Amino acid sequence: MHDVISIYAPGHWDLADSYGLIACQLARHLTALGARINAFALGEAVHDSQSDDIRSITNRPIRAALGGLVLAYPTAYDKYGPLSMAGPRVAITMFESTRLPAGWAESLNTCQAVIVPSQFCREVFLAAGVTVPVHVIPLGIDETYQPARRAADSNPYTFLAFADRGRRKGLHEAMGAFVQAFGDDTRYRLILKMRARDQRINVLNPNIDMVQQDMSPADLCALYHQADCMVFPAHGEGFGLPPREFAATGGTVIATHWGGLVDGIRTWGIPLGCSLEPAWHGHPKFERAGLGEWAAPDIDQLVMWMQAVADRRAFFAQVSYERAEQVRAMYTWPAFAQSVLAVWKEVARAKHRDTAHAAA
Repeated sequence: MHDVISIYAPGHWDLADSYGLIACQLARHLTALGARINAFALGEAVHDSQSDDIRSITNRPIRAALGGLVLAYPTAYDKYGPLSMAGPRVAITMFESTRLPAGWAESLNTCQAVIVPSQFCREVFLAAGVTVPVHVIPLGIDETYQPARRAADSNPYTFLAFADRGRRKGLHEAMGAFVQAFGDDTRYRLILKMRARDQRINVLNPNIDMVQQDMSPADLCALYHQADCMVFPAHGEGFGLPPREFAATGGTVIATHWGGLVDGIRTWGIPLGCSLEPAWHGHPKFERAGLGEWAAPDIDQLVMWMQAVADRRAFFAQVSYERAEQVRAMYTWPAFAQSVLAVWKEVARAKHRDTAHAAA
């Protein structure tokens, strides 16, 4: 008999959202491991971005099962309803600064285990008072992200930066460093990728372009292949999937050496130095919540590295391409699902033993 595992995810199971992506990949690979998945969402569980195999899972009738895998910020877990709280629960979550929001530790301690994607998150969660076991399981990289050689003489030399999540992913740092390094020189190009179509950034530079849309993995891979180097001067990341995906395609990455980006960075990227600053400046919800610190990327060092990789483009293109397969092997969704399943089975066995002892 197959294990029945419920997966609770916020919003829609949307591949363009980080928790939606995790939910979809878990559903796919836990199914391949023999589990029967119940798909729950705060909203519809079916989304246009889903592939046919995911949609076949999210469209299934729900089977009776208590507890499950709960994704998202922990203070939202009570919205998943009584079924999620009546049995064993494993939380899958992350955070980006050195202190957790109010209520997180208390909510996580109602679960039997917590899964985070980085050692940074584990340390922050334990320091905040999470007393249940906290397991570090890195996220995966979709097989869609295949390596491609970048031209040794690319012209223009193209950088890519992510412009979502307000200040957190380092939009202003990426733009400022690019302009400082190359000005309006059209031999160099910067692409800014963002989701929100209604967000407006006035860019007059002839060598800076914007892409404002959600993308499928195939479309995102095509965008990655257009760029020689990803600049990721993030202030805070619980893991940092985009730079690892980009490295898996054979591109060069410059990323902040802090938080969830630290794990394995010397394999997949160039570490960018930083200092620390108060976290979440300008965030409407978190700025005044006392959530500790996060990174202040070193802009002068970023300028230096951007000029260096552009000046020595053939060398960095070759090294990055040679590392791509190693990066792909480090981060796989089947390995993530297998490790999550092992944690779930141990939690379910322990819960069953506790119930049996209580009834005896």
